[in-house]
Amino acid sequence: MKLAKSPGASHNILVDEELVKFFPRLEKPLCIVPFKGRLLGRHMLKESEVLVVRSVTSVCEKLLDGSRIKLVCSTTSGLDHVDKEYLKRSNIELISAPGANAIAVVEYIIFTILLYSLDIAKPFENFKVGVIGYGEIGSRLTKLLEELGLHVLVNDPPKKKYHKLNREHFSLKQLVSECDCLTVHVPLEDEAEYSTMNLLDYELLKGIKDEALIINSSRGHILKESDLFVLLKKKPAVKVALDCWIDEPKINSYLATKIWQSTPHIAGATLESKFRAVQKIMPAINNYFRVTNEDVVLNKKNNLDKIEIKTVDLGFRTIIDTVFPLNSISENLQKKSEQSPSKLFPEDFDDLRTSSSGRRELGYYWFSENQVVLNKIKNLLTELA
Repeated sequence: MKLAKSPGASHNILVDEELVKFFPRLEKPLCIVPFKGRLLGRHMLKESEVLVVRSVTSVCEKLLDGSRIKLVCSTTSGLDHVDKEYLKRSNIELISAPGANAIAVVEYIIFTILLYSLDIAKPFENFKVGVIGYGEIGSRLTKLLEELGLHVLVNDPPKKKYHKLNREHFSLKQLVSECDCLTVHVPLEDEAEYSTMNLLDYELLKGIKDEALIINSSRGHILKESDLFVLLKKKPAVKVALDCWIDEPKINSYLATKIWQSTPHIAGATLESKFRAVQKIMPAINNYFRVTNEDVVLNKKNNLDKIEIKTVDLGFRTIIDTVFPLNSISENLQKKSEQSPSKLFPEDFDDLRTSSSGRRELGYYWFSENQVVLNKIKNLLTELA
């Protein structure tokens, strides 16, 4: 095995403990050193040169200054937890995993829409959905929804400007006024030409349909949380599903109790998405240490077996609750929020998030033939993957 040229190079790879089991087995002297995502401190970096994080770790000058880190790998698409300018100035390479969690997020959205359909007793096929952001997630979601017969309006000004949309573009005001459901899939950008900070505020949302659904599974600051109280006071039948929050994990506990669905940032978290994310960053790690594919042994426990669910005697809602129990997850978060004065206790948020970490994607379930909708969704998602 060939390793990094520097004679004093460290062969330790600092890895968020939630990701360790998805790594291939590396031969010595390479060594994975696990850490708790939110608790990583400068003193823990020691001589390590490679750092692998999730979105819960803030990667900035305060953490890295004076360290030997030369490669940062984030198993996420969004990078608002990373100070990209500092890394660039410090000549630290940054690798991310765009698209790794796309199928998981799309599943979260479609299940949320299905539950919404059941709650308001209207066929989901009749919904018009506004998709804000047409990237890895938004484009897949749009294709899935249209294949299921839903009408989709897309908004993505940057893609429209640079001729990368390849479909009709609609303004945010059109989406808000015409759609039964709004779902956001954009990165958090504050200073860019197309800022997404507080993209959805009351001034925009006041024109929404009285029973519409708003879903945010992107980042907290994209939706102006304080304006939701005003909106819900004016239009109490509007349903809001938040999976991303401002100031995670110390989220607004009062808001969590007032909306329809409150979940602890789990939309993109499946065993499969984590495995795909690690696969996306491994080439950069191998390249850094000059490791060849022959030196890497794939971990057999990552060959995730399919699950057979006997669904003949189960109702549609029961099956949904079995595969992805959003209702019970939301109820648990809301119960914890009721016990918190204004901000949810961070450990409660993280515990609830961890309790959902064993989630599997739809492609690894088997449904009986009478479950036409679920089988169609499963097959479409397999194609989109």
